[in-house]
Amino acid sequence: MAAPQMPPHLVVAEAALEGMDGFLLCEKLRSEMRTALVPVLLLASKREPFHPELASTVGADDYLPKPVRVQDVVALARLKAGRRPSEMAYEAHSARLPLAQIARALLAGARSGRVVLKDSEGFFAFRGGYVVDAAFQGERGVAAFRRLLGFGSGVYAVSFGPELHRGSLLMDMPFLSEQVLPALERFEKLREVGVPLAARLTVDFAKLVEHLATLPDDIISLVRLFDGRRVVRAVLLECRFAEVIAYEAITQLFSLGVLMPASHVEERERPPASPSLFLTASDALDTMLTDDAEEDLPIFVDEAAAAAAAANAGGEAKETREEEAVREEEETIDGEPLDEDSLEAASVPEAPAPRRVPIILNFPKRPRVPKGEELQAGLLPMGPEGPRVSDKV
Repeated sequence: MAAPQMPPHLVVAEAALEGMDGFLLCEKLRSEMRTALVPVLLLASKREPFHPELASTVGADDYLPKPVRVQDVVALARLKAGRRPSEMAYEAHSARLPLAQIARALLAGARSGRVVLKDSEGFFAFRGGYVVDAAFQGERGVAAFRRLLGFGSGVYAVSFGPELHRGSLLMDMPFLSEQVLPALERFEKLREVGVPLAARLTVDFAKLVEHLATLPDDIISLVRLFDGRRVVRAVLLECRFAEVIAYEAITQLFSLGVLMPASHVEERERPPASPSLFLTASDALDTMLTDDAEEDLPIFVDEAAAAAAAANAGGEAKETREEEAVREEEETIDGEPLDEDSLEAASVPEAPAPRRVPIILNFPKRPRVPKGEELQAGLLPMGPEGPRVSDKV
C-alpha cells in the first residue's frame, strides 16, 4: 500500500490554463479535505473585471495580475503559512516579515482587508490594490502610512474581508514603489551608520552659535525639539519633515557637535541642591542637639584636663593630718572661724546649670460661643442678682 502524499505548502497557478483554468483547480483543491487549507495564488496574464470576484468565490487566497514580483509571492506565502486552522486572521512579526514588504505584496493583489498592529499603535486598510486609510500614533493619511511602515514593529495581524471604510486616502502600487519604499530604504541604510533612535540628545549652544550662520531656518525648528528629554525617535515623529530628511539633518548636526548626548551635559552641569525652606521636627531637634554639643565641647575638654591634673597632683603630694588641721585653723574670715554652713557652702561645688529642653505645648483653642448661649450655659460671671450684663447695646 503506497503511503499517502503530503499536501503541498503552496499552490501557484495560472488563472487561464489549457483544458482547466486556475479557478476550477482551486475549487477542486478546496473540495478535498487533504488540500482544503492549502494557500492558492492565481496569476493572470490579462486582468478581467470579473476575475477578482470569481477568485474570491472559489476560495483563492489572492489574485495577482502580471507582472508579479517573486518577492511578493514569497511574502504572501510566508504570511499564509503562519495561520493556524482555528485562527481567522494571519499573524506575523515585523522582524520576520517587515510591514513594508507585506504592504507591497497586498497591494499587488486584488483582495481587501486590514493590517493592524497588536499594540494598537496603528493600522492601514487596503482594497483592490489601494491603501484607503492609515493611522499611526494619532496621525492619519500619507504621513501616518509612511511612519507606520518605518516605525511600526512587533506582531501584526492581517485580516481579509470587505473593507467598507470610505477613506479619502488612495495610494496605489506606483505611489508606494516610487515614493514611499525608496525613502524607507534610505532610512534603513542611514540607521546602520546614523544616531541610534533611542539616543537622548540635547543642544550644545556654543556650537550652535558657531554654526548658526550656515544652518537653514527650517533646521532651527528641528533643533528646538531637542530639549534633553526626547529621544531621536520621538523627534522624528513630532517634526513636520519627512523621516529620512529629518534623520539626515540630525546625523549632520550630531557630526558638527551641535547635538550631543544629554548624559554628558548632566554630568558636567549638575544643579546644586536647593535649600530647604522648612525643617521637620526631627531635623530641628538634631540641629539643636548639634549646636548644644558644639557649645559644651570646650567646657567638657577643660573639665577633663583639670580632673587629670588634679589626679596627678594628688598622687605626688599627699597632705598629712597635721597639715589639714593647720589649714582648717587658717581658714577664717577676719580672724573668726567659718561656721559649718559656710564651710559646707564653700566645699560644695556649684552644680552645672540644667540643660534647656524645648517643650512644645499645645493648648486647644476655646470655641467662640455667642453671648446668648453663654447666658444659657452660665458662662458669664454671676452677680448677687444674676448674671452681670453690660448696659451698652
